[in-house]
Amino acid sequence: MKTRDKILHTALNLFNTHGVPNVTLRRIAAEMFISQGNLNYHFKHREDIIEALFFQLMETFEEEKAKLDTEKMDFQFVLDSTRNGMEALFKFRFLMIDFNQNMRENPKLHEHFKQLEEVRRTTYLYSFDLAIKAGIMRAPAFEGEYNGLNERIRVFSDYWIASAEVYGEPVESTVDKYHNLLVEMFFPYFTKDSQREFLLKRL
Repeated sequence: MKTRDKILHTALNLFNTHGVPNVTLRRIAAEMFISQGNLNYHFKHREDIIEALFFQLMETFEEEKAKLDTEKMDFQFVLDSTRNGMEALFKFRFLMIDFNQNMRENPKLHEHFKQLEEVRRTTYLYSFDLAIKAGIMRAPAFEGEYNGLNERIRVFSDYWIASAEVYGEPVESTVDKYHNLLVEMFFPYFTKDSQREFLLKRL
């Protein structure tokens, strides 16, 4: 692993464990047993590391979006795709644990996050359209119904990790719990066949 990648890996672990405000460049360098000068050769500011990690998250979401055009849309795909997105967010959970503070204190990150939200928004709306055509989700009952669902998903996605942190939920089961809650949010929008499949998977 190259030094730059090691820095990002170490910083990610420290940010997730201790929070961004408690992790300095000096601490990252000490954790790696390298000089701060060596670290500064790759990243001059902590915000540069955060930005690089954010782009890794962004890349993951772009990859998931691309799968919509290459893989078969079925009920299992819906489960896998939504879980992959949540696992990606959880991997970079330091961004979400102090979501409001991170957005307020880092304007560049805030702008990047708006771009990520646009990727998430278009991905979900496109996936809803494909799922309706595949008979997994029902047709909208009124104009804009799925836009409303997308907004609720956005709010849920932005704050489920912070909620888990506040209530001290076990790290190893966090994604499972909140993924189930997300899929349950879809239940009223599933066709009867998909609802039956969902209930069978819960047994």
